[in-house]
Amino acid sequence: MSTPTVQQFDSCPIRSRVLVVDDDKLIRTLISEFLTREGYEVVTADNCLQALDLLEDPKHEFKFMVTDWELPDGNGIDLIRHARHVVQSHYMYIVMATSHGDRENLTRALNSGADDFLTKPIDRSELIARIRAGQRILNLETRLTQLANTDVLTGLPTRRVFEELVAKEWSRAQRYRLPLSCVIFDIDFFKRINDIHGHAAGDQVLREIARVFASSVRKSDIICRYGGEEFCAILPETSSAQAYIWADNIRKRIAATEVILDAAVVNVTISLGLAEPLSEMEDLSDLIEVADHCLLEAKSKGRNQIVAFNELRESVCNDPSGHLESIFQGAIAADAMTPVVSTVTPQSSVFDISQFFLDYRIPSAPVVDDEGTLVGIVSEKDLMSVAVRSNPHEIEISEVMRRNLICYPPSISLRVVWEFLNRVSIRTVLITENGKAVGVLSRQSILRWFANTAWKRKDHGNSLAFQDEQEQRLAMRRLEQAAKILAETSRQLTYDVETRTPDEHGAMVIGTVSKMQDLMVELLASVGGNGGNGAMHLHSAIESLGE
Repeated sequence: MSTPTVQQFDSCPIRSRVLVVDDDKLIRTLISEFLTREGYEVVTADNCLQALDLLEDPKHEFKFMVTDWELPDGNGIDLIRHARHVVQSHYMYIVMATSHGDRENLTRALNSGADDFLTKPIDRSELIARIRAGQRILNLETRLTQLANTDVLTGLPTRRVFEELVAKEWSRAQRYRLPLSCVIFDIDFFKRINDIHGHAAGDQVLREIARVFASSVRKSDIICRYGGEEFCAILPETSSAQAYIWADNIRKRIAATEVILDAAVVNVTISLGLAEPLSEMEDLSDLIEVADHCLLEAKSKGRNQIVAFNELRESVCNDPSGHLESIFQGAIAADAMTPVVSTVTPQSSVFDISQFFLDYRIPSAPVVDDEGTLVGIVSEKDLMSVAVRSNPHEIEISEVMRRNLICYPPSISLRVVWEFLNRVSIRTVLITENGKAVGVLSRQSILRWFANTAWKRKDHGNSLAFQDEQEQRLAMRRLEQAAKILAETSRQLTYDVETRTPDEHGAMVIGTVSKMQDLMVELLASVGGNGGNGAMHLHSAIESLGE
């Protein structure tokens, strides 16, 4: 092994920039000339204020600062203390240059944050030697940072670095409404490679997969080794359809790659999960969670394939016993959903909709265009994000609404929606028909359906019965009471429509219908269900009660 030279230790992988601060133009020129000859890029300042402005300017990344003790608007000690509070991505090596060369001043300079001390008049050899000493320290810091931020085995960024970078990209995508996709994949049957060829062979496979992975992404993409044999990529400004094409390309590239081991040549395949941000996702962890569930689905379906979010939404688990079918008995989403009773338009202002939510205790509402077609959803959280702006009357809902919605048709099996909500942290989906929002289906809605139907069933062939006679009597009383109140509310609604002005209709109808919705929940709680006793099936009953 050859011994590295002093020049190798002193050299810097990038041209280092030095800030020279001195009120004496001759000294600034002299130091600049010395350092420029050594390959450093020098920027000068003649006072504290100018130096601090340069340090805080993001276009400058100073690796060194050489400062005088006495300055026109302060002193070098104060400048160093302020400089240490400037947030930078790296450490800055500071040298104090002064004619005060006694031990007491040396101690003060070091205690204030200086790394080294240089006595005037400036000697070129001493200056260069001290800067080289600092360069060795900065090179070591760079090396340690690389080791801390890089996975040792694969050379990919660590998960910690990945999450820091992705957090910024997530915020940018949310702020500017940009597409973003997440792809997670892992190596199929990786344990077999370790078992058959040994862990060293497994490490070689991981390195080769990481190489192919790294060579398949753009500079703007954020990748990492997520854990074990699992890898993750965040693709900015990339739609789900575009991400699917990229994912299929890397799947094919890896399948065609021969990994040369000591005693064998192996080929491996990967399974991939793909997701994009959706309206219900609170943060990045929700996106990665959904992508990870898609990956699990890809593995369960046979491996060496991609499962995107849309496929996860419609997948159901294997149920050879038929237990789930006996629970759901053909129930559909319309049987459990809560009907939509309020919508807003994209042109509505944040102020107006905030007031609307407060007046009628509505936490969220679908957004529809002039033809009634669903174009988004807005919630209290969306309104909160712009509540501090000075012009809420001028901000349109179209600016804050979420467009990438999770929608199902009313006729889809309730079991499909139940399995989806059971897998992921998402709590609510919209039920749409012909592009229009007709209902909302949440975990709470499905639990209510279980309480009102599935949990009350007793199988006697195809018949459904109440658990006992006493429960039936109590249920009938609740049913009668809810029906009477619902009928009175319906009559009041008719009267209000006839007597109030057209301007009052919107708010009045929303409030009354919300009350009727609560009464429908009471009706649901009073019956055992019969293959579809959901809110959508009570419309005709309500109309008859109103008459």
